[in-house]
Amino acid sequence: MAIARATESPRNLIITIYGAFVRDLGGSVTVAALVRLLGELGIDGAASRSAINRLKQQHLLERDERHGRPGYVASASLIELLRDGDERIFGSTHGAELTDGWLIVVFTVPESERDQRHLLRTRLHALGCAPMSPGVWIAPRRTEGDVRRMLVGLSLDRYVSMFVGDYVGFAELDRLAEAWDVAPLRRNYQRFITRHRRAAARGVRSPAAAFSQYVPLLDGWRHLVFEDPGLPDALTPHAELRREAFELFGAAAQALAGSARQHVVETIAAGPG
Repeated sequence: MAIARATESPRNLIITIYGAFVRDLGGSVTVAALVRLLGELGIDGAASRSAINRLKQQHLLERDERHGRPGYVASASLIELLRDGDERIFGSTHGAELTDGWLIVVFTVPESERDQRHLLRTRLHALGCAPMSPGVWIAPRRTEGDVRRMLVGLSLDRYVSMFVGDYVGFAELDRLAEAWDVAPLRRNYQRFITRHRRAAARGVRSPAAAFSQYVPLLDGWRHLVFEDPGLPDALTPHAELRREAFELFGAAAQALAGSARQHVVETIAAGPG
C-alpha cells in the first residue's frame, strides 16, 4: 500500500482519480470503489468519505445511482476544472519565452466588495500572476486564456482591464522576477525527482502497483505546475530541474498510465468488496 504524503490530501487525490480515469470511464464511480482506491493510496475510509462529502458540498461531485449503488459523478464545474488543467499538466515542458511578452491585469474593486477583491487576488495568484502594485498584476502572456476564462467564469471581469505588451525597461528583468516567490520551487522539483525516480527504479509488478505509483506521480506533478508561474527559463533558477522533472514525469506516466487504468476498471467492475 502506498502511504499518502501531506500534499496528497484525500480531496486532491479524488480530483486526480476523476481526472485521470473516471471522466473517461463513464464519468461515475461508486462510493465503495472510490474508497477502496483511496485506501490503496493510504487514505482511510473515514477520511475518504469526509472528502467526498466536502466535494459534494462544493458542487464538484453530484450524486449518481446509475450502478444501482451510491456513487458520484463529476459536476460540470469539476469537468471544466479538469479540462482547464490538462494543458498545463501535460504541456508544461518549459517556461514562457522572453519574446512572448507579458499579460498586465489592472483592477479596481470597491471597498464594499472586499470578498470579491480577495477572490480575484487569490485566483490570479493561482494562475501564476504576481503583483507589481496592489491593483496591477502581471504574468507571462501565455496565461491570458486561463485568466480570461477565470474572470468571466467568476463574473470578476467587470473589475478588470487587461493588456499585453513587451518589457522595454528600465530595471533588469531579474528584478521583475522578484515579484514571484519561486525560491521553494527548486526544492520542490528536486523532491519530486528524487521520489519518483526511486519509484520508477523499483519497477511495476501489477496494475495495482502501477495505480499506487501513477496517482501520486500525477498529483505531485499537478501541484508543481500550478505552483510554478512558468517564467522564462532565463528568469528561473530552477529551469534545469523543471525540464528534468517534466522528462521524468512524461516517461513515468507513459509507463504507468495504461496498467493503472486497468486497475481502476477492474475495481469499478468488482462491485462491493
